[in-house]
Amino acid sequence: MSVYSIDRIPIVISGACSLQKLPRQLTAWAVDDVLIVTDEGVAATGIIARVQELLASHGAALFVAPPGEPQIATVDAAIAAARRLRNPAVVGIGGGTALDIAKLAAGAAAGARPMDDYMMCVHPFAGHLPTVMIPTTSGTGAEATRTCVLADRHGRKSWAWDDELCPDVAILDPELTVTLPPGLTATTGLDAFVHAIEAASGKRCNNITAAFALQAIRLVCRWLPVAVAEPANLLARQQMQEAACLAGIAINQGGTGLAHSIGHALGTLYHLPHGLAVSAALSAILAWNVEQAPEHFNAVAGAMRSGATPEQVPALFEELLASARLGAAAQRFAAIEIDAEALTHLIFSAENVPMAKNNAKAPTEAEGAQLAHLTARRWRQLVEPATGPQVR
Repeated sequence: MSVYSIDRIPIVISGACSLQKLPRQLTAWAVDDVLIVTDEGVAATGIIARVQELLASHGAALFVAPPGEPQIATVDAAIAAARRLRNPAVVGIGGGTALDIAKLAAGAAAGARPMDDYMMCVHPFAGHLPTVMIPTTSGTGAEATRTCVLADRHGRKSWAWDDELCPDVAILDPELTVTLPPGLTATTGLDAFVHAIEAASGKRCNNITAAFALQAIRLVCRWLPVAVAEPANLLARQQMQEAACLAGIAINQGGTGLAHSIGHALGTLYHLPHGLAVSAALSAILAWNVEQAPEHFNAVAGAMRSGATPEQVPALFEELLASARLGAAAQRFAAIEIDAEALTHLIFSAENVPMAKNNAKAPTEAEGAQLAHLTARRWRQLVEPATGPQVR
């Protein structure tokens, strides 16, 4: 019998028009000021204007992050913006980048250290400002996790982790996701699936973690193809937001695995969007995973399709990729040629090896090299569908 703990999860407010609940929450905290953290894509929409109108009675400052994944300098600027405010809360609005920056700013602003000092748990966070996370995508689950991903000073994709980074409140308003293009809907939704399958099959899985992860798998398999094909379908959008949040809670407890180790390495080497990178990686390694540890995939198989067996899981995942049109989403990155040797090296780097070790079966370095070559080959099939499985 194992001994484990289930850590704090946010208050979750879900449903159309749930954004309207934001002012009440801030009033309950009796905060004076609010730092709104978002990204350029969301800032260009009318969402931020709606939020600013809702927060008219609070002093609301706006921090807009530049495109791409978070950089330490960007996070330091957000931390400084939070420290200038009186008794503030932090509201993150956007995809994983905006939410991670918001969480890091709220955590670091409670102390005096710069962001560098918190990377890879070198120092603990001293506390955190009250936080509300409002995702405009359905994938990262950042609204529910205590992990933040950002690039270190050398440009490597790395992370910060602390209980203080877990948000206080997550608002899941599906109306904020209906304008997400099909490609981003697909890759972010598949990111949620990869979170869920790795949490459900990894070494740290337990009954409670599995409950969150398996329900996320069911929801993604049922509703992601609908959300891609019918962007304005609010039911599909809400189901996908809830799937992403459930998967975020699952990895908060159970961690991720080898597809994330490879995906992070791909992000460092080629700056591939995270959802695309981990989906391609899982497609390459899933058959190996199941072959090595089939007992870890019994419940996963049933969640993907009633009555399915572990041996069917890789084919079921390929069906999901096809129905989500991942190949089409990958086309803009078709010029990228993956260097399997460089990829192998990064799979086992300090920032990525903990994920590989949590995999259903931790690979040896020789197996990692083999799987890196499989990833490079599968990538070419995705971006050149005429020579491989049809996934458009």
